[in-house]
Amino acid sequence: LNKSLPSSKREEESFLDRLFDASQKEAYLKKLPRVFKGQLCDRRATGGSQFVMDKVELRKDVIDIIGPHLKLNPFESIRFEDNLLDRDGVLFAIDVLKQISFVVKFYLIGSEVATEEDLRVLLQVIHDHPSLRELELKCCVGPNIKSVTLNSVVPMCKGLKSLNLSGNNISTDGSSVIADCLATNPSLQELFLCGNKFNDDDAEVIASALKTNTNLWKLDMKDNEIGRRGCNALFKAIFDHDSLNFAASSNHTCDIFVSRYKIPIVNGFIVGGEDGAIQAKKFALISPPDDNFVDIHLLSTTPSALMHKLLEFVQNYPPIASWHFIGELYRGKSTLEYGAYTRFGVTEERAREREQEEREGHFSAPQFDSKEEKERKEAAGIK
Repeated sequence: LNKSLPSSKREEESFLDRLFDASQKEAYLKKLPRVFKGQLCDRRATGGSQFVMDKVELRKDVIDIIGPHLKLNPFESIRFEDNLLDRDGVLFAIDVLKQISFVVKFYLIGSEVATEEDLRVLLQVIHDHPSLRELELKCCVGPNIKSVTLNSVVPMCKGLKSLNLSGNNISTDGSSVIADCLATNPSLQELFLCGNKFNDDDAEVIASALKTNTNLWKLDMKDNEIGRRGCNALFKAIFDHDSLNFAASSNHTCDIFVSRYKIPIVNGFIVGGEDGAIQAKKFALISPPDDNFVDIHLLSTTPSALMHKLLEFVQNYPPIASWHFIGELYRGKSTLEYGAYTRFGVTEERAREREQEEREGHFSAPQFDSKEEKERKEAAGIK
């Protein structure tokens, strides 16, 4: 059933009608329970069985046929995507999640949860589920859901490992509920908030929350309303360049993805883990690789009793494998501080035009600058 159907056709005809005429459809669907029993259940010993309904219209007659058998199978992953679910279909998907205690991953994509009551029921099922670890509710929140209810999704799902809430037009309206949840250091490791309405104020509050979070290792906030101020706050959460002590007490586990400005991706990739990240950030302040510059001001703030330790530290420059990350941190500091250039290597005004081209599908990747041109632009940006 996992076939593509052009979006223009989805409302004109169901996927099953396109593949099977009316006389064959019912007979075909009635074979599905035997498939469940004969093949998928054999995977109990090895695990990893998954059920995917992609671009299949789940009408009541389809639900009546597959529903009872679906709920009896030990699926570890269930995915409903672009199924044109009405309210009965959404409630069916919620009931499937509730009944199958083996589910580790659950995806509900492109089907509207229209009422606050239905969303609350879904969140309660998620909160109480014994084995669920990965959840994707993407482009599925209706326009009538209030922001206060949407903001409660993250706290209700904080026991998960991965949560994707992209494309739901979430705005905080000044609430700090999401940030407060992250500050408690929940077990959440991945949080995707792309395509929502988070702004600079939200970014600053979330950045502050990351200072006490050591479990989250990926925060994706692309395609929001976050400008230079918000990006700068998020960057300082992972690399506070005000002093060596602040750099050492930054977040060393989370990598942050935003649209307009490039925040260096360091924490999850640098050699040596957290210790390697701390070392790279200190050297990005003191003296970047291939650079004759040494920040004497930072040395002047070091107590004389600790100077011997600092001198001992700088005698052991990080390995070459870390130089790229150190350079990225140093350049990111300058770029975000002055705001002249963005991740596209162009001015902010041109970056907005490029983003519009991206959304309209007319964007072509920019050519990479030569080393000399890159250095010229960085110098111009700092100036």
